[in-house]
Order: sequence, then structure tokens, then C-alpha cells
Amino acid sequence: MKHIWSIICENSSVDSDNNLMSIFNCLEELQLVLDKTKIENFETIKLPITLQVISNLLIDKEILKFTSFDIKIEFVDPTGKVLLNIVNKIPVKSGIKRYRNRMNIQGLPITKSGTYYFLVSKKEGGHKIEKVAELPLDINIIYK
Repeated sequence: MKHIWSIICENSSVDSDNNLMSIFNCLEELQLVLDKTKIENFETIKLPITLQVISNLLIDKEILKFTSFDIKIEFVDPTGKVLLNIVNKIPVKSGIKRYRNRMNIQGLPITKSGTYYFLVSKKEGGHKIEKVAELPLDINIIYK
């Protein structure tokens, strides 16, 4: 299986007539304004945001030997601490050449300003997990 691309967005939709996907509001950076008097010395804040990490994968003959594969998303803060860990088990269907995976994320934990990463990994059968993408998301916190 080959990773083609991944992206962070607010949401997406798939047209049921032609299977075309529309991706809305791609994210690269978030600006947050926080009231310092209400939030003091926080370790982690969960942002009330909904987003998706979408990946497009090319299915090769090798993957057809397995009944399923795993797609894993980790959300890592600027210090390398893993804040989210989500795994989707995907059944393998014969005749499929490409697979689009949409992972919905409700609420985003943050620890400080800086560059966060969504790490996208895949695991096929008994193989080791393999990181296939690092998607940066800059989060800037401004205190008022």
C-alpha cells in the first residue's frame, strides 16, 4: 500500500453520485486568543474544534493478502508529547485500487504555542507500523 497524500481540514463531503470528494477549510495554522485571568498555568486545554485528517492510499497487490490494515493518527505537541492516538482498522476489499480515509477529530488538546504534528502511520498485516506523513499545524496562543 502506498501513501499518496494527507491533509488537515475542517470538513469534507463525498458526492454519492460520482464519488468525488470536496475538502473544505484546509488548516495550517490556528490563532487562539485566551483570557489569561481564566486560564492560569494550564497543562492541557481541549479546544472545542472539529476537524478531519484525510489520507489517500493506493492499494497494491501485496495488501490483498491481508483481511485488514490499520491507519493510525497521532497528534504530537511541540515537545514531542503524544496528545491524541487514534487507530482505524480498515477491511481490505478486492477490486479497490484506492482508499480514502477520513478520520474525524472532536476536540483538540493543546499544551502551548508552537508547531504540532499529525503523524499518519499505516500497518499492513504482521508488518511493523510505518509512518507515512507528518502534517504540521502551527498553533499561536495570544493572551489578553
